[in-house]
Amino acid sequence: MSESNNNDKKTKDGAALVIGGLFILALVFAAYNYFNNANSSNNTGSENKSIIERVKDVFNSDEDKKGSLNGNGAMDSQNEPEEISTTDETMIISEWVANDYAQGDITGKTYTVVWGDTLWEIAEAVYGNGSEWTRILAANSSDIGYLPGGQQALIVPGQVLVIP
Repeated sequence: MSESNNNDKKTKDGAALVIGGLFILALVFAAYNYFNNANSSNNTGSENKSIIERVKDVFNSDEDKKGSLNGNGAMDSQNEPEEISTTDETMIISEWVANDYAQGDITGKTYTVVWGDTLWEIAEAVYGNGSEWTRILAANSSDIGYLPGGQQALIVPGQVLVIP
């Protein structure tokens, strides 16, 4: 190959590389604008609010009041979570802590779930071995929900479980 053909090929390759890079940048910019506009249209007036104000709005909305699974309607009054307290710049959300049961703490053929319960802890209280939680899950399979990936069984305060 001659030297002039080699230089032409390098020039064409360089131009193609620059054009390809510009095309990729244009795609990234278009995707950014698309998703940014989709998010701001869903916020309905909240695009000028700080993240703290948006979180406060979620916690103060009327959707999570008594009677819903996320509200206090299904909570046992003895074992309710602490209230969420807010200040101007920070939110302090109390940490969830599992109940610590010993064998024999739970007896009977049914059990009403309270705040802080896990299937593991309930199994420890009933059978003395937390790994027996699958027995409780199997007996209540139609009443226990799962996270979207199916990895985690979900129980809620107020739910009545059959103890096999």
